[in-house]
Amino acid sequence: MIEFNPEKIAGSERVALIEESNKLLSLQPTPRAFTGFSAHQLPIDKDELNAAIMGTGIAGFDASMSKRSKRIVKNTYMYADLVSLLKYPGASQKEQRFNEFLRLMKLSGWFVFSAPYNKYQSTAQKLTMDNVALSILHTAVGAAVNQGAAALKVLSSVADATMEALKNEPQALQLFEKNSKKAEGGDFCMSASLESADGDITMAIAAVQYFANAQPTKVLFVEWSSANVSIYNSAARMHMDEEDYSMVEPLIVKALSEQRTKALTYEFRAARA
Repeated sequence: MIEFNPEKIAGSERVALIEESNKLLSLQPTPRAFTGFSAHQLPIDKDELNAAIMGTGIAGFDASMSKRSKRIVKNTYMYADLVSLLKYPGASQKEQRFNEFLRLMKLSGWFVFSAPYNKYQSTAQKLTMDNVALSILHTAVGAAVNQGAAALKVLSSVADATMEALKNEPQALQLFEKNSKKAEGGDFCMSASLESADGDITMAIAAVQYFANAQPTKVLFVEWSSANVSIYNSAARMHMDEEDYSMVEPLIVKALSEQRTKALTYEFRAARA
């Protein structure tokens, strides 16, 4: 993995760039349509459970995480997801969209290490998107050499348990499918987070975009023919600087509250070993 713009951003510049994105977000509707759901139809997200659907993202949280830390992850992810899709909605803009997502995560307080955006290579004739996402995330976790073996195992276990639990959460799965599918294919992310004894938040994330000759009824937990789908992927791992986040938190929270019909989340529980 490579560092993504490791230089420190001045507080005034960080705030100005978030304000610029907020203005764009307020002036134009986000292209993604959340048909079939409204904020009032979904359970209230109290940050009490250890898994969630966040827009196009599937998120898993270790038991170590406080409600505050979970909310930081959700707020920053949903904000970056909404704005990056608004700026780069086109099917041919997959790489620009992911790079914009990473830029916004950095502005939101994350220190980001990312892998290049590449075409996913599969030697199998059949595959499932859930296994593709987990494979990419496990690779990203494995690259976090400075985290220690115990932390790496936790992140991998969180991801596996979250994806397994999603199979038995029909409303969460339905929301994810509506968010991630497009006419020509779709895109989504998978993430796993933990909090250290010192309160530091670490997140690993896998991004998947696919183009299909024919769109199946479902994205996850169904078999795809590798000959009929082109998959692109990237991954990142991130560490949160809460001092940087605190500078822009009011702006992000305000933007999300104004976009609450688009920034839908759904909590569910994943059993951990």
